[in-house]
Amino acid sequence: MPYFSSSQGLRIHYQIDDFTDPWLDRPYLILQHGNGRSGDFWYRWIPTLATHFKVIRPDMRGVGRSDAVTDVNGQISLNACVEDLVGLIDSLTDQPVFFCGESMGGILGILLAALYPAKVRALALVATPAFINETMKSRYALGYSSRLEAMRSMGIEKWVRETSVLTRFPPDCDPALIDWYVKEFAKGVPEVLVRYAELVSSASAVDYLPKIKCPTLALFPKNGQITDDAQVNLFRQHLNKVDVRYVDSEFHMIHLTHALECAAAVQEFLGQAELAA
Repeated sequence: MPYFSSSQGLRIHYQIDDFTDPWLDRPYLILQHGNGRSGDFWYRWIPTLATHFKVIRPDMRGVGRSDAVTDVNGQISLNACVEDLVGLIDSLTDQPVFFCGESMGGILGILLAALYPAKVRALALVATPAFINETMKSRYALGYSSRLEAMRSMGIEKWVRETSVLTRFPPDCDPALIDWYVKEFAKGVPEVLVRYAELVSSASAVDYLPKIKCPTLALFPKNGQITDDAQVNLFRQHLNKVDVRYVDSEFHMIHLTHALECAAAVQEFLGQAELAA
């Protein structure tokens, strides 16, 4: 399994899915998962994208098959995760890459494109909030003082199941998908998952949006609970080159529940960006 070493010495795991024609030098596409997940959660996208791009699916530090962390507060931060992405890109190529992130993975993509514009050729954001609003913080807290307290008190598996039914998956979703999601999420080390929840709860990407110069696709669930109209308007107002599109769902996990539709939209958008270059 491929790894690269971060600046702090942690090995960051990633998967390569490349079914492009071997005589073509196709560009890299990084698929960055969101909070508490791993590169495995992109599995439904690979048949659509891997014949067009060299798809890279990294696991954030401390989750998936990346090295465990020994100091969650000292080793897990937004800046550290962005630096991991820079190191990954540099280990793969000296050319800019396409980048697609879902939820918190999209926030990392915003920071990457804003701070390292030469690294990102085009950006796709899937169900990515600019920040977590107070209403959603309260919903995720499930009656506790905070989301973090709920995770610690209830245990990861129970907390993620209840919040998944509440905000992530629609009522008609296949129960087996929800079961798989919950079990995969709960494989993470609890304090690592709590730390990532702390980061995403306090993060704001608003100030970074105007700094992004590359073409950007912002793909949202229609009437999304986390990415509501106010959030969408922030992207419209502050991004210079943005293509806003909607998926017919009110729930957050569109990259799983509407995987083929989302992957096709990203493929089309990146293809247009490639032709326009």
